[in-house]
Amino acid sequence: MKPLNLDNRPCSPISSNCVIWQGPDIPCIKLCTGDTVSDVVYKLAVELCAIMDTLKITNYDLSCFNLIACPPDDFQKLIQLIIDRVCALENINETELAGTRRSTSTCPDCVVTVAEPFVIGTQTTMQLVDYVNMIGQKITSIINEIINLQIQITDLLVRVTTLENTPPPVTPTPTIIVGCNIGTLISGNSYAIDTVLDQLINSVASGYCSLLGVLGTPADIGNSLVPACSFGTDVTTDPNWTPVPATLAESITNAWIVICDVYAAVSTGLVSTTNTNSVNLDLTAGVLSANIQDTGWVDLDGFAWYGTFNIANKKVPQCRRIGNAVHFRGTVMIPLEDPLNGNQPLIWDYNGSSPLTDTYFLNTTVAPSQSGPGSVVLNPGGSITFNQGNSVIPTSIVDTGTNFDNSYALNYTLAFRYIQISPAPIYSGMLTTLLKPYILSNKTLMFQLVKDYEASAGATVGNPYSTSLANNLVSHVRSGEYVPQYQSATSVMNSSPASGVQPVELDYAATLTYPFSCDANDETNLGGFGWVELDGLIAYLDPCTTDIKNYSCP
Repeated sequence: MKPLNLDNRPCSPISSNCVIWQGPDIPCIKLCTGDTVSDVVYKLAVELCAIMDTLKITNYDLSCFNLIACPPDDFQKLIQLIIDRVCALENINETELAGTRRSTSTCPDCVVTVAEPFVIGTQTTMQLVDYVNMIGQKITSIINEIINLQIQITDLLVRVTTLENTPPPVTPTPTIIVGCNIGTLISGNSYAIDTVLDQLINSVASGYCSLLGVLGTPADIGNSLVPACSFGTDVTTDPNWTPVPATLAESITNAWIVICDVYAAVSTGLVSTTNTNSVNLDLTAGVLSANIQDTGWVDLDGFAWYGTFNIANKKVPQCRRIGNAVHFRGTVMIPLEDPLNGNQPLIWDYNGSSPLTDTYFLNTTVAPSQSGPGSVVLNPGGSITFNQGNSVIPTSIVDTGTNFDNSYALNYTLAFRYIQISPAPIYSGMLTTLLKPYILSNKTLMFQLVKDYEASAGATVGNPYSTSLANNLVSHVRSGEYVPQYQSATSVMNSSPASGVQPVELDYAATLTYPFSCDANDETNLGGFGWVELDGLIAYLDPCTTDIKNYSCP
């Protein structure tokens, strides 16, 4: 066979692996039609090597011939030697030969052990003459096989030479007409199939790799077919509905069915809305709108005793619920006990005129009202609770049985009370204190005094009150003592025990005194105090499940 690197111009070399044996099957060498020429040559070579090994003279023991001359040096001479010996034996007189056989057991009339290929059944020995005849027949058969193999090899060499000298066939690339635009390929044109395949896989615009990046893997698409929610069996009457979609087409069909059903329900008003405590939903002519649930401002319970001016000008403390948050605003006053009309709160009604028409202005009492509508409850520890200790939140805001999730408070704020300290001319003064507004979890409104914090500091009974620096802003005055003027260099804190400490340039006399005593750090002396703003105070309901009563969208 010619080597592949041999210059066969103008012929092109071709590998023997590409040439197919089309002859008949040859079972003895396990050669089949369809094997490559490489397989055929290899199997023939193996058989040839085995035969050559069989014909090798040195593989045979010729000592029994008692050869005096040189032994045969090739297989042909060996066969000839065996034939000569057989012929000599054939010319011996049978009678004599029989007698000889009976009288002697020397070779060639002897028994020898035969090689494995010559064993018959379990008989491993035979007469030397028979053994030689059998070997001769086997060798003859082998020689015939070698001749046939040489003929076949010669035929194969001719065929291989012909194939090697034949130019390899050029197979044209199939083409295909594309039915749609694929990448750069235009619909209706014919393109090589490898070009079409490249565009189908690698095209940025429409290739499989690009689609894989957008659509996800088949496993991703399969996972997306599982509905995100359970629809039930009565979700739709559409015959195209697939309860458990198995393909992307079925899943998309289901999605369109649901979208169409929702659109039909919304456009025909079949969808209903339910208001929550935070949002009021309205669906009109297919348009869904939402308004925040808001009660608007409502007066707190326990302050109906406020005068008409204060009510009209929204000075009455109020609350407003938006969702689960309740907001507060307005001014809180501590009602003053009325000694003439029983324990009823006086009407506090400042109308902006001068002098003040505040009914507390000329009153010389300090006790808060503790009975009747709008009265308060006094805590000896240093706090005041409004509306007789009951909830101040109207039931239109929060149900009776519903409380806030916690207590909420503003920081200490300055509260005050106007008083008259001179009848002619009329001079007014102002008493002050510090109060901390609380809305407790049970919906009660409470003012906490500095006294309460002073008592809590030591957590013991009998703490000395009015000792903290905060009392610099708290009035501690006694009836008949002089009113201090703080811009005077000689003034003292709170009331002045002696006259003559007022600057002479003031219009009023230096002998102004307090008409009553008041310890504004004592809950029993805070009647008439107020002007405390609740703006910014917010309390919360938790959980946010309580309905807003009597709601109407503002």
